[in-house]
Amino acid sequence: MDDALDRAIEVFRQRGYTATSLAALSEGMNLSRGSLYKAFKDKQSVFVAAYDRYVNAGTTRLDTAYKSKGSARDRLEAVLNIYARTSSGDEGQRGCLVVATAVELSVADPEIASRVEAAWQRTERVLLRLLDEGKQDGSMPGVKHPAATAKTILCLLQGMRLVGKSAAVGGTSMRQVAQQALRLVD
Repeated sequence: MDDALDRAIEVFRQRGYTATSLAALSEGMNLSRGSLYKAFKDKQSVFVAAYDRYVNAGTTRLDTAYKSKGSARDRLEAVLNIYARTSSGDEGQRGCLVVATAVELSVADPEIASRVEAAWQRTERVLLRLLDEGKQDGSMPGVKHPAATAKTILCLLQGMRLVGKSAAVGGTSMRQVAQQALRLVD
């Protein structure tokens, strides 16, 4: 099931929810329509399961960077570098399922909107913890307003994912964006 959901994630990342037909989803997941309906009641059920899996994987990457060694600034840089890497090249063009979902579905579907908001709140909380720790350990002397800075970096990260989807952006460009973001805390 995990492999099928991983394939569903890729279908939704490339096509979006609305443009994904059940036939495309079935083909992309390597499941017959009967098997698809046996495992999930409808396209939305597949989407929610795939979205949750995608978010959980992203949360794991974020937590790994947060818990890595080094100063809070070093760990913030690791977070920014994850976003630089996932926002460029082929990975960037596949896009971020959270950003795509926010744009495509959040206005019309309150359940999905709450999932998007929860994902962004988790990221913002990690950023805020890093900024607070950076003030305490002295590695981020430029942080005067941690909450506002965390929100600013969150917006920058999501913007990186959007730009990475819409244009062929090289890794060097996104790494430069990440380095510029660090100037907010210096």
